[in-house]
Amino acid sequence: MGLLTPRNFNKRKAKNMVYPSNPAFFTTTVGGMQLSYVSALSALQNTNVYSVINRIASDVASAHFKTENTATLNRLESPSSLIGRFSFWQGALMQLCLSGNDYIPLVGQNLEHIPNSDVQINYLPGNMGIVYTVLESNDRPQMVLRQDQMLHFRLMPDPQYRYLIGRSPLESLQNALNLDDKASKSNMSAMENQINPAGKLTISNYLSDGKDLESAREEFEKANTGDNSGRLMVLPDGFDYTQLEMKTDVFKALADNSAYSADQISKAFGVPSDILGGGTSTESQHSNIDQIKATYLANLNSYVNPIVDELRLKMNAPDLELDIKDMLDVDDSALINQVSNLAKSGVLGAEQAQFILTRSGFLPDNLPEFKPLTTQVKGGDEGDN
Repeated sequence: MGLLTPRNFNKRKAKNMVYPSNPAFFTTTVGGMQLSYVSALSALQNTNVYSVINRIASDVASAHFKTENTATLNRLESPSSLIGRFSFWQGALMQLCLSGNDYIPLVGQNLEHIPNSDVQINYLPGNMGIVYTVLESNDRPQMVLRQDQMLHFRLMPDPQYRYLIGRSPLESLQNALNLDDKASKSNMSAMENQINPAGKLTISNYLSDGKDLESAREEFEKANTGDNSGRLMVLPDGFDYTQLEMKTDVFKALADNSAYSADQISKAFGVPSDILGGGTSTESQHSNIDQIKATYLANLNSYVNPIVDELRLKMNAPDLELDIKDMLDVDDSALINQVSNLAKSGVLGAEQAQFILTRSGFLPDNLPEFKPLTTQVKGGDEGDN
């Protein structure tokens, strides 16, 4: 029995249930009718969506894991022999943002992402657990994995699927993205119509048919476009050409639509629009850049916590952490300011401040001991009186 069925469907008692590997987002079937939604490809063609997903994925992938379990740490910091650590975890975050789910089997030393379409989730009878069936791909045999053999990262678990399947923020943007696409096409069409037919040709005493009118327009365009564009215009008697003005409301509509789209996308993904450099929100008018960064880092927990919790559960690392504090402090300037302020207020001593900066990597381990300069008394200054 399918889960997505009409309300009046006569449901039978199911002993086990099969769940889709991603939510009803790209395409799904409800009562025999196929419903289409925003695809990942078209979503990434939107500059604002691409920007926010790339920012989230890149920032989280830049952070490093911390745990006392060295075997787990080595596996997470070197997940694949095919691609680097950054690209691997960037891909995980991109897939998580696009579909709300990412699947990584814990089979073998190398980790790999499994496409959502290759995964089927089976809920065992009696709430005994779930089994992941991974389809054969590229000479890799089909795999049937227990829940402890599959890393399944998910955002916003859907109660419709017993909280097993996550949902993407893009789902909330279906109308906004469709509106943005239609508005952009409409605005571009308006711009083309404003720019290309940029004038009006009037022919006095016109008494002929449409063919002569079309011929006159073609000859006029031939004489005044292409290599002849910008040259002195010569018109015969009875011809009058009027230059049309470009309307600024076309560009205003483009700007307004772009700002609306940026605001909606920022809201859905929880990323301040100031971080993306677009939108009409006034966060920067009421907050300084440090407050905006702090808000962004706090919102990143929506993406970090599902990953960290799953890794703690499946990889025997209860103390696992992902250090995201340094993501926006690439030159340690924020850390230096904090330590300096604490030292000036007397909360930290000089040796404690140096210890913190050394542990963070800003100061080298073999830093020579600081020796303050002493003021030397010039000869003859003492005992002159």
